[in-house]
Amino acid sequence: MRVKFRIGIEKEGKRLKKKDLQGVRDPLYIGMRYITEFKYLEATKWLLLAKDSYEKYKLLALINEALGQNEQAREFEELSGKFPRVTDLSFVIEIPEKNFIQKV
Repeated sequence: MRVKFRIGIEKEGKRLKKKDLQGVRDPLYIGMRYITEFKYLEATKWLLLAKDSYEKYKLLALINEALGQNEQAREFEELSGKFPRVTDLSFVIEIPEKNFIQKV
C-alpha cells in the first residue's frame, strides 16, 4: 500500500519501536504498535476500539491523511481537540525520500 508519509511515535525525543509498545493490552497502545510496523489499516481497527483521547483521534487523522482520505482526516483532527491527552507521546510525519521530518 502506498502512503503519502510515514507516522512516527516519539517519547522524550526517542523514536519508539515495536518492542517498546509490547506487553500493553490497551487498544490505544496496540494501535500504536501497528503504526510502528507501518500496518495502518490494522492500527485503525485497534484505535477505533480505544477510549476517546487526543492521541486516538490525532493518530486516526494522520493515518487517514497518509492514505489520502483527507475529509475523514479533517473530521478526526477536529475531534482530537475535544479530548484530553492520556500519554506523553508525540507524533512525527516522515518522508524518507525527501529527508523530511515534522512534529505534529
